[in-house]
Amino acid sequence: MKLKRVLILGVFLAATLNLIFLPVAANAAVDVAQAKIVRVGINPGTGKGVLVRLVDESATPAWTGERQFYLSETLGNQGLATVLTAYSLGKTIWVRIAGDASAASLISIVYINDTP
Repeated sequence: MKLKRVLILGVFLAATLNLIFLPVAANAAVDVAQAKIVRVGINPGTGKGVLVRLVDESATPAWTGERQFYLSETLGNQGLATVLTAYSLGKTIWVRIAGDASAASLISIVYINDTP
C-alpha cells in the first residue's frame, strides 16, 4: 500500500515537472544583438518564405560565418519591410531566432539597430 502511494506520488511529480519544463524547452530561442544582413530574397522552391542570410557580429556570436534563416510568416510584410529597410541603410538588426539558431530556423522578432 505504501509503495503504491509512493509510485502515484512519483508519477504525479514527474507529470508536474514535465508541464513546467517542457514548454520552456520547446520555446527556446536565441537572441542576436548585432546581426549583419548579407542577403535577402525568396526561394520559391523551398516554400518557406523570405530567406535572410545573416552574420552574427555580436560580442559573443551564436555562430560563425554566414547562416541562412527564414522570416516567420507571423511577421508578415512588416517583418519584410523592416529587414529590407535595415539592409538598404546598411544597419545591423536585433533578431530572435527560434530554437538553437541552426540553419533554416525561423526569425520570430526583428528590430533595426541605431548603429551600423
